[in-house]
Amino acid sequence: MGQHNADELQAPSWLNNQFLLEVIRKAQNDQSLTLCHGCKLRPGTNAGDHYASIMFRTTVHYRSARYHKEQAISLIMKLPAQAEGFKKDLLEGNGLFETEMRMYSEVLPAMSKALKEVGEHLEVPRLIHASHKPHTIIILEDVSPKAWLTGRELITSYEEALPTIRNVAKFHAASYFLNQSSMDLSKNCIDMFTKADGGAFSIFYKSFDAFCDAVQGWADCEKFAAKFQNLKGTTQKKIQQVYTANAKDSGYNVLNHADLHWKNLLHKKSPNGRIKDSMLIDYQCCHWGSPAIDVISLVDLVVDHETKKTYRKEIIYEYYQHFVLILNKLGFLGCVPTLADLHMELLKKGYLEVFHVVVFEQFKHVQLTENTFDDLSKGRGENPGFGNESYLEVVRAEMPSLMYKGLLD
Repeated sequence: MGQHNADELQAPSWLNNQFLLEVIRKAQNDQSLTLCHGCKLRPGTNAGDHYASIMFRTTVHYRSARYHKEQAISLIMKLPAQAEGFKKDLLEGNGLFETEMRMYSEVLPAMSKALKEVGEHLEVPRLIHASHKPHTIIILEDVSPKAWLTGRELITSYEEALPTIRNVAKFHAASYFLNQSSMDLSKNCIDMFTKADGGAFSIFYKSFDAFCDAVQGWADCEKFAAKFQNLKGTTQKKIQQVYTANAKDSGYNVLNHADLHWKNLLHKKSPNGRIKDSMLIDYQCCHWGSPAIDVISLVDLVVDHETKKTYRKEIIYEYYQHFVLILNKLGFLGCVPTLADLHMELLKKGYLEVFHVVVFEQFKHVQLTENTFDDLSKGRGENPGFGNESYLEVVRAEMPSLMYKGLLD
């Protein structure tokens, strides 16, 4: 385990007992609240395990004229990360905090209300406070004391992936319903996915092009090497097409989580250690577009490669069945997309799978730090994954499937 950076250990001076007291007073609508003792802040994530925010945790113990006993609430606080190098490119002008604030204050409550009315539940952390002035901060109830555990590893079975599959389907269905009935979600678009200059994704485009060069010298990859060489320099345009919302006559759109991977999940586990429930977290990148964005992430970035290889079709089918189930429960009156429509989306936007395999697959096998990203962004050094046998084994195994789908043309 690495060491925490200074900004992960030292909270800003304004994030103090008085600030937290006023937050809790406002959240509880009770000015009689007083703190029982000071609030001790601690890092909210493992060392370096964040990009767009710095996170702290604390437990606030308080008394009130309304209660006879001491009360307590656990909080997790998200602040903008200090921006330098690659992180500066990621954060500046991308509206990530604004998106997450809207999600927690408007969109997720609307989803939860609509679902509750038909007997469904969307598990999300409760928003306690969000503001830009005088300080930018999002404060959520910390659910870890309620037995929710951070997703440390890829899910290794289809059965354990079912809660996440169904939660993604439920999230998509609720967004599809709300956008038709009461809330315009089509403006939820993150610029970095579609920026003409590539924005924060530029480093990943460079990484892809480096792969296209590296694969030329790999044994047993000769028939794929030429195809990857032809893809060099085209990835930015292709990824922009993936994230561009479908026109009305050429497909359908939902609100995607758009940062769906194993570290953005919380799980509850049974006594035998198996996952029995899951929750999506981190709603900073939510993006209106093809459902393929999240569905491809389900098979690439949530389950391990063996589960993907064995159950890819079942994952997609279960997602679709639950999507339709929730739409029907909500009383959706429009045209419900068919399973064939979903498969068309997965094929149209399938280049995202190529991108995942080449670029993001490395993250499962090699520990990449901010310094690694900064070096790659400045053209220093080679992608660490190129020397990792487990990464190369997965890439070699995926190349034929990607080629047979026409995704390398």
